[in-house]
Amino acid sequence: MRIRKRFLFSLLTILVYCAGAVAPAYAHALLVRSNPAPNADLPAAPAQVELYFSEAVEPGLSTVSVLDSNGRTVDLGDVRVDPTNPTRMTVSLGSLQDGVYTVAWKAISATDGHLTSGSFPFAIGNVNAAALAAQVPKTSSQLPASALISKWLLLASLALIVGQISFVAFVWHPALKKSDEISAEIQEPRIWKTFSQVALIGLLFGLALSILSEAGQASGNELAWPWSPDAGRVLLDTRIGVIWLIRLGLAFLLVWLVKSRGSGWKRWAIFIAGLASFLSISLTAHAATEANPVIPVISDWIHMIGMSFWLGGLPFLFSGLRALKTLSDVIRTKLTSIAMERFSAMALASVAAIGVTGLYAAYLRVGSFRELYASIYGDALLVKQVFVGLLLVLAAVNLLFISPRLKKARLDGVGNAVLVTRFGKMVLAEIVLGSLLLLSVSLLTYLPPAKIIPPSFDLSGSANAGDLHVSINVSPGLVGQNAFTVNLTSNGQPVDAVKEALLRFTPSQTNVAPSEVQLLAAGNGNYTTKGSFLSLPGNWQIQVVVRRENKFDDYANFNFSVVAPGSNRESAATSNVAGGVILLDGLLFVLAMIPLKGNRILQLSASGLFSLVFVVAGIFYATRPVISANAQANPIAPDPQSIAAGKSLYEAHCVVCHGEDGKGDGPLGRTLIPRPADLTIHAVPGVHTDAQLYDWITNGFPGSAMPAWRAQLSDTDRWNLVNFIRTLAPKQN
Repeated sequence: MRIRKRFLFSLLTILVYCAGAVAPAYAHALLVRSNPAPNADLPAAPAQVELYFSEAVEPGLSTVSVLDSNGRTVDLGDVRVDPTNPTRMTVSLGSLQDGVYTVAWKAISATDGHLTSGSFPFAIGNVNAAALAAQVPKTSSQLPASALISKWLLLASLALIVGQISFVAFVWHPALKKSDEISAEIQEPRIWKTFSQVALIGLLFGLALSILSEAGQASGNELAWPWSPDAGRVLLDTRIGVIWLIRLGLAFLLVWLVKSRGSGWKRWAIFIAGLASFLSISLTAHAATEANPVIPVISDWIHMIGMSFWLGGLPFLFSGLRALKTLSDVIRTKLTSIAMERFSAMALASVAAIGVTGLYAAYLRVGSFRELYASIYGDALLVKQVFVGLLLVLAAVNLLFISPRLKKARLDGVGNAVLVTRFGKMVLAEIVLGSLLLLSVSLLTYLPPAKIIPPSFDLSGSANAGDLHVSINVSPGLVGQNAFTVNLTSNGQPVDAVKEALLRFTPSQTNVAPSEVQLLAAGNGNYTTKGSFLSLPGNWQIQVVVRRENKFDDYANFNFSVVAPGSNRESAATSNVAGGVILLDGLLFVLAMIPLKGNRILQLSASGLFSLVFVVAGIFYATRPVISANAQANPIAPDPQSIAAGKSLYEAHCVVCHGEDGKGDGPLGRTLIPRPADLTIHAVPGVHTDAQLYDWITNGFPGSAMPAWRAQLSDTDRWNLVNFIRTLAPKQN
């Protein structure tokens, strides 16, 4: 009866795990939409190319370029990742002739540094539609061998470090207390020290390989040299680099703790440092990109801890059992049976944790059984489950057949050396499968997940007004062109019978007049409009006005903080943080060198030299001034006086080329090749920052006949001109 219960429990565990267990899934910045769209046929050149990705991309390492049919670059080179929406990357365009153009992009994920790249065509003017349609947009992601190896080394090394502590504390020492015939060699087999050294070497080598592989991806190579500019940018200017430096400090701390281990508190300090290292991996997992990342990150972390308790403890179980060979068959059988029972209990708890967190990760990253069988990620996940299934089958055989027989021999006071040896071979097979399982986890790291939900930066809110429930959504919620959607319900039912629905926009700036727009009915209680009504950064009140027959007007007020594209929501001082971590790493490096054996003079010289490098670099980057993002802001408010001054300047200097309405059709402009820029599209808020327009007025527009006005116009004149040019954007109704 007991065996039957164990069998049912084990079978249930296998089914639950195989149905949903998912290794921690990592991120890819995949292109989800663009403006212009792939294969679009446009009547005129757009002001810029916009790319939107499934997650934040890394500024400085991500690029986009626009090429003509001859392969020449025609963009202005001002590639920019929008800090307010880091999934958006743009590049400006000048005046383009009719023809087919290709957008080529490379995106480095800001979460885990994985590289994706692709291209797509678009056309301007009169072109061969069939030729355009024949060009297929492409997207690809690299699968570097160095990155796979480094990930496997990190996971395997940390699993050994954490697995040893958990195995000794919860399995080995409690089992050995059942016998008085235990030598020091059995208490702590010498090979365990070798395991610890191998784990530390693997951890440090994996860390070095990971940062060089990351920098290599940024430059399009397998690996980068440690002194290359790309390695420096990744290390000092990215979130990934800061987390890598923290991981390096934890590795130095582990070296010191492991090599100088003697007291009990150091053993648990090793355990905590190992768990912290696993957490640093979770912080670069796709879980960290969720809208509410706390629970996904913790779940991912628990998943890896469960893996380390189970798989990380297997080498110590196998080597510990071999150390028992010096004992009599009776004692050996007894201790093997007790250790097996305790390890099985720990492994079952680990499998339960892995299964639950795996189901949650499957919901986030796969979403459905259809995607499980219809995506590359799902196929790789199913292959991984083969290894998981084999591991669980071996575990079930041990639990259901070998364990009861060992326990019977133990209770009968007899030895069974054959059964003990057979169990050792089963554990060895589990170690091999566990290594392959970790390799498959590393492979899954570099495959895009099947379920992709692009992050949203929309503004939204809801309120009650009379008998109405009013909801509003503003997308993308930045200065410039936005889509506004209002939903009206009453007693849970959509309200379509309204006389008029309006939006009123009131900015916090008292020198800018409020504006108003009528919403268009879209059915099912929805009312929509588009336009550049949020024309300035700052606080805005959006009032929804609903007028119905035979009812009082209803009003709902919503207050939003609107951020201009290109301005940071918070200070970006990544290199300063990196500098502080480098200083701490220098101190931990000295600590790690103290317990190492060898020539003390050579050790002191090496540690002193490297520590000096750490200290100098840390102080330099920790104290480096942070470049303020306020350079994007226009210092002159667009009040009537500024706009009038800008209009006078425009009429005196710009009309001859750009024309009265800014369409590039002035008397001189018609004779120029390429034609002057159409300001009605470049002036739309959100397309270019004020600073970009100011720069073009100051230094000239690249690839055109527009001169630099730095010498002729003062700073104030040029900012006033920017404010007037904004008024040339099409008015939205």
